[in-house]
Amino acid sequence: MISMIYKMFGIGRHYRGVPCDGGTNNSGVENQSELRSSVMDEFQSESRSSVYLQQPEIKRRKVEVSLSLNTKYVNRIIDWLKDDKIVSIGVYGMAGVGKTTLAKQLEFRLRYETPFTDVYAVGMVSVGVDFNVYQLQQKIAGAFRLDLGGDRDETRRAAKIHSFLSRNDKCVLILDDLWDEFRYEDVGIPRKCKLIAISRSRDVCRMLHCRKFVLVEPLSEEESWELFHQSIGGEYLDSKQESHFRKLVCDKCSGLPLAITGLARCFRKMVDDNLSSWREVLEGAKFPFTRQDYLEDAFSRLKFSYEKLNNITLQRCFLYSALYPKGFDIRREELIRLWMGEKLIDNVSSLQARYDMGHSILNKLLNSCLLEASEDKRTIKIHDLVRHMALSVAGDSFLVEAGKTSKLEFRKNLLAVSLINSSISPILPDGSQNYSYLSTLLLQHSSFELIPESFFLQMRALRVLNLSATRLLKLPSSIGALEELQFLDLSLCQNLKQVPQVSNLLKLQFLDLSQTAIKQVPRFLEKLEGLTELNLSSILEPKEIPCGVLPALFRLKRLACQIAGAISELQNVKSLEILDARFLSLCDLSNYVRSQHSCQLDRYHLKVGGEVGSDQPYSRKVSLHGCSLTDQEEDYIVLPNNIQELYVDNCRDFPCLSDVLYPVAYPPRTHDDAIIGSCNEELSCLNQQAKHFSSLEVCIISRCQDIKTLFTLSWMESLQSLRLLQVEDCRQVKELIAVEVVDCGPTEGEHAVICLPQLRQLVLILLPQMESIYKGRLVCALLLSCTVMDCPKLKRLPFSRIDAGEESFVPCLERIEGQEKWWDLLVWDQPESKSLLKPLFRCRSLDDKIVYY
Repeated sequence: MISMIYKMFGIGRHYRGVPCDGGTNNSGVENQSELRSSVMDEFQSESRSSVYLQQPEIKRRKVEVSLSLNTKYVNRIIDWLKDDKIVSIGVYGMAGVGKTTLAKQLEFRLRYETPFTDVYAVGMVSVGVDFNVYQLQQKIAGAFRLDLGGDRDETRRAAKIHSFLSRNDKCVLILDDLWDEFRYEDVGIPRKCKLIAISRSRDVCRMLHCRKFVLVEPLSEEESWELFHQSIGGEYLDSKQESHFRKLVCDKCSGLPLAITGLARCFRKMVDDNLSSWREVLEGAKFPFTRQDYLEDAFSRLKFSYEKLNNITLQRCFLYSALYPKGFDIRREELIRLWMGEKLIDNVSSLQARYDMGHSILNKLLNSCLLEASEDKRTIKIHDLVRHMALSVAGDSFLVEAGKTSKLEFRKNLLAVSLINSSISPILPDGSQNYSYLSTLLLQHSSFELIPESFFLQMRALRVLNLSATRLLKLPSSIGALEELQFLDLSLCQNLKQVPQVSNLLKLQFLDLSQTAIKQVPRFLEKLEGLTELNLSSILEPKEIPCGVLPALFRLKRLACQIAGAISELQNVKSLEILDARFLSLCDLSNYVRSQHSCQLDRYHLKVGGEVGSDQPYSRKVSLHGCSLTDQEEDYIVLPNNIQELYVDNCRDFPCLSDVLYPVAYPPRTHDDAIIGSCNEELSCLNQQAKHFSSLEVCIISRCQDIKTLFTLSWMESLQSLRLLQVEDCRQVKELIAVEVVDCGPTEGEHAVICLPQLRQLVLILLPQMESIYKGRLVCALLLSCTVMDCPKLKRLPFSRIDAGEESFVPCLERIEGQEKWWDLLVWDQPESKSLLKPLFRCRSLDDKIVYY
């Protein structure tokens, strides 16, 4: 028997592919599938005669009242359990947020509530840190009261567990407090067993191939009060007392259940020990406890999450995120630049690669639930208690204050100082002190107007200086002494009119002067040879970049500015990777695109009209706002071939987009060319023109009142990467897709089927004249959402899917949104379509927010 096992699994036992007990990793065994089947049959036969106990009869226990707070999560998980296609679910969240409590409620409901009692066999295991296969097997066997007969061989134990769990088609295994992955077959968990993996790390859930995920978030203010009130025993409190405690719980616990229950215990003990009333407690000291009194358990768990990062770079990056105040929305790129300035990210040659490294670190911290993502994913936050834990780890090397009005003295051994959102005047205690360790100073969003002239003289090690969004009138000359400075952010200093000579800051890599009141772009920029990122966008009055500046910046990789008279110089900046540029006219944009300089860029945002937003999440994007072809040298616009996003807003003289937008490789034909060329040649030119926009993924058109048709047939057929098409408030649009008409008549296949394989979302809003999306059929196999609002003349949806010669409606469609009246008047090509799609229809109004995929 043992020899068969060795042959089946390779000689010796293995854990995650590593041989144990002196075995070797030998996979060269013939007919392994037959052997595995033979051994499994033998084990199943053997297990029938072994001690076999039914699911444990756990005594019904009182479930904590606080469990009701997790009902929304538990209901979602139970709904997923009913789906046979979903076999694994990941539940993750920060330490102390209530994941174990959620697991207990889920287990309780599956065991005791109708209709689940007789359906699911349920086992719950607390796995813990540094577990091994043997320990996990032992705990699973205990959860289901399976007797393994004292067998210590992991392979035989795995077969017994597999056989046992396979007998019930509705087996649910809840694994709480998971810290690492494991192989199902090593433990003996069958693939059909429903697995609920609960961890502080989303990555752990992902490595276990979870199909669905639940992020357990901190409690709302109302939920926090409910938990606190129940935890103190449901004591009666008058409105004044309740108001006071509500504010206290919100301020001190920030929605973390473990902290809330800890605080409640402290107050309950204080009342019971002193025989006091709640009124007497409130009339006592302002706050009678230290953080250690009620947060010791929460802090220890949070610190353990930090320690389990097991990477010094990750840990240091996390600590620097704690420099931002409570509730502050931290821009992802701002935090990454801070890490760059602190040399926490490798200085590789590609700027994009460095940002990619930064985003990778951010994602790891987010997946470890030490940071929180905002809804739009552009900013992140740090939970207040997590922040306090980080600052306790950093100790005296960090100084973080916000909102205070008193003067503040710096300590000598500081590494980083943050006075964000503060009205503090940063005055040094002694001008003779040398702050030789201070490397980061964050003063953004503070109210001071002046900085003492000698302020920076004792901070010569400073590498990161952020003064953005302050009332600063001028910079002190001592800033020139910061020879180690790499990051200088002066953006949104709208009172700042000039910058002193900083030409000796040779290590400066990032300089942001956007949205300042500077009177002219500084000439000294040409001497900053180390500069890799320069932001001159959105200054109060458009300023030209002096001649000779751009060519001198031979390391420049990212530039945000207005382009006026500098196109020829811009073309010669060969090091550039990312460009955010606003052009004064459509003609200037076309001239730049013709230079082919954009082809060398990794990312760009080319814009005419409006302002450039350098931190927007784009790849290769063109935006046209308030433009007109009237009085332009050309009646068309040249765009890069590799454009991915196109935004056209409030533009005039654009009757049909495909008539005025041309790829750089295919300029429009002249009238003489059209006379000489045949119909076939003209159609070929149209097709070739459209194919060069085959990378376009997002197209949003709004407030263009001259547009009657968006695209021609050949254009639409070539948009194979298009994911989102949105048209809004274009009052003259009659048709989205039209058939080309050439001199010899309309094209063949007038109502041909158009395939848009990547289209996920179509949004049509306020198009009162639109009668047709397309007169033929659109095949959109991946379409998820179709929104139609205030388009009263649109009576037909052209979507279909062709499978093996048979047509059917879109298979992936999740919802159709619109007004009830519009839905009722729709005409369907297939009569049964309306009844089939009715469950997907959602009645909505113009005020409802659009959800983008």
